[in-house]
Amino acid sequence: VSAISPPSGPAAGGQSVTLTGTNLTGATGVTIGGAPATSISVVNDTTITATTPALSAPTASILGTTGANPWGITIDSSGNIYTANGTSNNVTKITPAGVSTILGTTGSNPVAITIDPSGNVYTANNNSNNVTKITPAGVSTILGTTGSNPVAITIDPSGNVYTVNLGSENVTKITPGGVSTILGTTGSNPRGITIDSSGNVYTTNYNSNNVTKITPGGVSTILGTTEGSPFGIVIDSSGNIYTANYGSNNVTKITPGGGSTILGTAGDNPFGITIDSSGNVYTANFNSNNVSKITPGGVSTILGTTGSGPFGIVIDAKGNVYTGNYSSNDVTKIASVTPVASVLVTTPGGTNAANTLYNYVSLPTISGISPAGGITGGGQSVTISGSNLAGTTAVTLGGVAATNVVVAADGNSLTAVTPARSAG
Repeated sequence: VSAISPPSGPAAGGQSVTLTGTNLTGATGVTIGGAPATSISVVNDTTITATTPALSAPTASILGTTGANPWGITIDSSGNIYTANGTSNNVTKITPAGVSTILGTTGSNPVAITIDPSGNVYTANNNSNNVTKITPAGVSTILGTTGSNPVAITIDPSGNVYTVNLGSENVTKITPGGVSTILGTTGSNPRGITIDSSGNVYTTNYNSNNVTKITPGGVSTILGTTEGSPFGIVIDSSGNIYTANYGSNNVTKITPGGGSTILGTAGDNPFGITIDSSGNVYTANFNSNNVSKITPGGVSTILGTTGSGPFGIVIDAKGNVYTGNYSSNDVTKIASVTPVASVLVTTPGGTNAANTLYNYVSLPTISGISPAGGITGGGQSVTISGSNLAGTTAVTLGGVAATNVVVAADGNSLTAVTPARSAG
């Protein structure tokens, strides 16, 4: 097989395609991305027509077992997974192949975990009010003390570790040398923590339904409000904050300027949250035992199921999602599905070599247009927000083509000029 036309189509399948190649006579099957095509017709020795199948759904499986009651989860650059096991007071390391070992011991009740570029792992120990550092060789030491009841942890590029402390409602900063100071105060009942490239720290405040921003100098302000009982928190490359709202089963997006909106819905009682390079947000839904995926345009779907009680969540460079499952003491891997598909034809003579001839494309979604109104004569410049807008070939408003269409680099918005309103 040398070509397929058209070379791309919807993820839902149903696209009529024409395959060209040689020695196609007698073809007994056609697969695209591993799934069988339908309506196969061998036109001649060089041509086959068929209908594409749907893109395969992500598959979920148990990657490996953990210690007792894993709370936090993190991942290194090689794809090894680490969990902070709250009841067994240790850290589990799980290789990409699923081999589980105990990396090292921690303080009392480790509930959160992070990792530095050298592979040293750090846990926030809720009952002993300190941070454990575990080297790649498994050597455990106490890095430094924290405020009361640390519940989340993060690290900056210089190796400074930060914990958000539930009991004392503040953030501790611990230098690589182990010097502990209070960076600043938070809102009521803080639960999650993250940091931006400028060193500003952000916390979710479970009882006050907001996010605190603490500057490197220790100045604390309320960045923006959330929905009910925010828990996990993550930041994107543009500085937007996202919170998993345990009480209201949704995700809040807060801009750097403090503007708060609901990005989309989640499953039942989301705790952990993460984000991929395309701006898709994922939540670990503790009581529905699944993962929600929310596009930048706000479209929510269930990505896959998990073990029992998923709490923490991470994503690797390939788009595979992992959850630490508190109740079943294991880690779920939800494997990503590549949109690039191999087109294979089987004949009595065999099957052609794997290739990358076909590309599945997700349907575009539209979440808003600004401004939302304009003059009937057209000529209004507008910004359309959504997702999967890359490759846009046409935009219509009221059935009439817009002009000057320019798609943003991230594929999540475009600008256009409105046409005149149709007469009648």
